Amino acid sequence: MALNVQSRTKEVTKLQFRWDSISEDISVFISLVKKSVRKVLSKINIKPRGRPPKRSRVDYITLLVLKEDEKKSLRGTERRLSHTIFKERIDHSVIAFWEKKADVQLVLEEVIREIGKALMKNLPHDFTMVDATKFSNWKNEEIMFHLCNRICSETVYPTGISFLTGSVKAPVNQAVDHGEGKLYADAGYDDNATLGVIFEKGYEPIVCPNSQRRKGYYRRKARKLYRMLINRLGYRQRGRGESCFGSLTNKFGDRLKVINEQVMRIRITARVISYQIKLLIRAIQRLLMNY
Repeated sequence: MALNVQSRTKEVTKLQFRWDSISEDISVFISLVKKSVRKVLSKINIKPRGRPPKRSRVDYITLLVLKEDEKKSLRGTERRLSHTIFKERIDHSVIAFWEKKADVQLVLEEVIREIGKALMKNLPHDFTMVDATKFSNWKNEEIMFHLCNRICSETVYPTGISFLTGSVKAPVNQAVDHGEGKLYADAGYDDNATLGVIFEKGYEPIVCPNSQRRKGYYRRKARKLYRMLINRLGYRQRGRGESCFGSLTNKFGDRLKVINEQVMRIRITARVISYQIKLLIRAIQRLLMNY
């Protein structure tokens, strides 16, 4: 009977942690986003054009992330969220202006890397994966982005993003940070220059060979790794990394109510940050419970 009570207590504790209300606490969410944005702005040197903004850039960028997390429109953000951040009502035209700034996208991309580092400290990963997907707008115009994910036993979390096009090497170089261990990718990444970047960053690329591509030093080196039985079996776990795209689609959908391509990029990046923050809150809460 004592064993049953003990096991039941562990089950309830785990359940309470999984659905703990702190993960939906807007004040905790805002504080973590602000902290990450401040840290990024202190590192990178971005010189905005024109006059300095009347209000804090940190607050504007935080509002954009909160807007996506709460799935609000521009007018809904003006009415219901702007006062939470600024203690005053911000017109929706001002919010729309900040959604079109290219330097805001650069900051948000760095925030993803910054939060990814915090997640790696709290959630040791089994392997890394890079993959791409597409989201569309009202006109069914698609935009592709590449995401670098870390896969651990409990969850999947992104650590880098890239919207670069024109080659495979450029987005992989931007999205994947330096690390170690195995990195899984599909046949679309079987490019000699791309594989060279992955090797240089410290990984062992386990990439499905493309039958139409044969030449290249790094490609031959990667195919030797892929032929090993243990790596072939490990490659079957690559699908676990797709759950990150599934989580984003389940919460936000795969179509954005927008036409401007720059706005699409900022909204997608803000959604990835929202997903990261929720995971970070749960990881921190788990550490506090274990402590």
